[in-house]
Amino acid sequence: MNNIPLKIVSILIAVLIWLFASNASDPVDIKGYSVKVNVVNDDYIYRSGQTYQIADADRTVMVYITGKKSVITNRNDIVVEADMTQIVDKNTSPAYVPVQFKTVSGISAENVNIIPKTIPVQIENVKRKDFVITVNTDGKPGTGYEVGECIPSLEKISIEGPESTINKIKSVMVKIGVSGMNADDKRRGKLQVLDQNGANLTDDALEYLTFYNISQERMVDVSVKLWRIVDNIKVTADYSGTPAYGYQVDKITTTPETISVAGSEEALRKLKENNNTIEIPASQMNVEGLKQDLENNIKLSSLLKEEDGYKIPEDSTQSVMVKVSILPYGSKEFAVSTDDIKVIGLADNLRLSFSQDTVTVRVKANASELEALTESQIQTSVDLTDRLEGEHTLPVNIVLPDGYELVESTVATVQLSKVENTTRLED
Repeated sequence: MNNIPLKIVSILIAVLIWLFASNASDPVDIKGYSVKVNVVNDDYIYRSGQTYQIADADRTVMVYITGKKSVITNRNDIVVEADMTQIVDKNTSPAYVPVQFKTVSGISAENVNIIPKTIPVQIENVKRKDFVITVNTDGKPGTGYEVGECIPSLEKISIEGPESTINKIKSVMVKIGVSGMNADDKRRGKLQVLDQNGANLTDDALEYLTFYNISQERMVDVSVKLWRIVDNIKVTADYSGTPAYGYQVDKITTTPETISVAGSEEALRKLKENNNTIEIPASQMNVEGLKQDLENNIKLSSLLKEEDGYKIPEDSTQSVMVKVSILPYGSKEFAVSTDDIKVIGLADNLRLSFSQDTVTVRVKANASELEALTESQIQTSVDLTDRLEGEHTLPVNIVLPDGYELVESTVATVQLSKVENTTRLED
């Protein structure tokens, strides 16, 4: 019992040393967590016949916790709630609701700082709207087939939610894979909601929507019907109107002359009954009063419509170039092969290739003379003197037999490329 004051001082010093050592090994620290806010008691909004929406950026707050490092580090149980009954003023736009820390083991609310302390809430009227479900396919079916019809198990769907969100929706679709399919089948895909820019609505935005007549997973079955592809379908064309006085229609050509078509069995049967021929209507090629050729690029989708059971395969030409050749009376058009064109002045270090297989030569004479003239009697040549590497459009020199007259000049496009030098290695 001697020296009691000294003993008390010793105890205090020991406690201070223990506190210092404890703080040195497990100091007080501040740790920040990004936490998504949980909304509670939102029936408070729904009971008034309204709904609400919180922007994605406002759904997350920063939570700063002060405490022992061992206590506040690596916490995955931090919860922040927004109680909708605590909205400051429901009549403002936006309204604001305070966010509160939900106490967890080892952490009390007085050691927590939340930024921001309130988040904006947009309270809106409820809107419900029907959307037609479209189908988008991914991949290509087996060789010889094209995706024809895709029929979803639901034709349309009703969606309810905040008016601003419903107004953002442009379309609703389901995406399915069809790679390698060679027979009709059913495929399943998840419903996707697209905004006006064609982007998927975020998961946060989807939380505020109610989907009717569909499972919570929003899965849709799709019946896929394949259409068979038929090649070598001929394309013909007609014309309407009358050319200018002194001119006549010589011929009509289409490029390409044949196409590939996919169709239902019924549609392909009808096509076969028409000798597998597609005719471009005369109304598409009106030559009334013309003195020169008429060319039109006709989209095949305007002739072969999906509602009639036809479709142009994705990897096939989607349009046809139709040309109506208009010539003066007493003239005729000849197609001379570019292989028969004589080449003059080609440099030794250059190679020549024509961009087309034939050139058009228009000749005037009486009917019997035109009937007797053949392409082999038409002499053609191009002069490449001083022409360098590259593409050139050149006049074609044409020599006709006596008694024939050239109606108009002819040009050809050629590509000149350098000849690669090669060195032969001797043993």
